[in-house]
Amino acid sequence: MCERVLYVFPWTRARRYGALLEKIRGKLDERIHNHTLAEEYRIINEQIVKSQGFDVDFSKLRYLFDFQPAFLDDSDSDTGRDFFRKLSAEAIEIYNEREGTSFEFVEVEKANIYLNSGEVFFITFVAKDSWNQTKVFQAKVIHVFCREIVHSFCRLKPNQPVTCVDEAPIAETASISRKKKRKLGI
Repeated sequence: MCERVLYVFPWTRARRYGALLEKIRGKLDERIHNHTLAEEYRIINEQIVKSQGFDVDFSKLRYLFDFQPAFLDDSDSDTGRDFFRKLSAEAIEIYNEREGTSFEFVEVEKANIYLNSGEVFFITFVAKDSWNQTKVFQAKVIHVFCREIVHSFCRLKPNQPVTCVDEAPIAETASISRKKKRKLGI
């Protein structure tokens, strides 16, 4: 993972970014922490590294970094829900071809954007398998300015609980059968 925050727009100096920052973390709250810029760099970079860019809490940051959440419900066609829906559907299609699976895209949960010499999108979305079981996926998609979009990877989100279809009835049947056999001395 090579993405790390590189530059910042300070809240106090960038009035025009105030609306965007307020949109990211809500209205300025008197109780908000007063981390230094260096501390905020450390905090956001730790989250980016730990989650590989997918799970970052922007709510308490006072600075506007080059790593930001996407606003899925905005009307912006370049970073709105429809745009990320298209990228997610493409990502799951590539995943299915590579893994020999048949997942279907369901919905986009969230997305983060890293602004560099283009944009790197970290998309978290839901897909369902042929048994209608939903799974959470993560896709990293790179859009270099004036060039094509490249799907870097698509994977199941790590540390998801795994369940098997009809797992409960099988477990109950096996448990009862073993008890009966022990009771009968078999």
